[in-house]
Amino acid sequence: MGGKSYYCDYCRCFMKNDLNVRKLHNSGLSHTVAKVTFMKQFEDPRKLLEEERAKIPCTRYFSGYCKFQLFCQYRHFSDKQLAKLEEIVSQLKKSHKRQFKKRQAKRSYKNLPPSLQHIDVSKLKQIHFETSWG
Repeated sequence: MGGKSYYCDYCRCFMKNDLNVRKLHNSGLSHTVAKVTFMKQFEDPRKLLEEERAKIPCTRYFSGYCKFQLFCQYRHFSDKQLAKLEEIVSQLKKSHKRQFKKRQAKRSYKNLPPSLQHIDVSKLKQIHFETSWG
């Protein structure tokens, strides 16, 4: 095999480009923690806020260091950070509502063909159908 090495983007390290070495590395704890840390930044703020509200503060983290990092059962957000996260979520909700209203305003049903226009029920009641076949 060639002398090429494999680079792990999550761990930022090089290793031998061998399937068994990569599998062993990917199943390791340091890679799992690095991957979860990387993916956490793309998580939905609403979901993150719900999860963090349910937790109580981590005494280890706020006294210095928590060895469990993202796998800790307790909250690593301070009250200020939690308030900032709530603010971000509320801004996202407001912008989502504005975007929804803009999309609704853009929809115009004026130029639709007759088969796709809304049916006026009052006009249907006025029509008397005579069913005489043939």
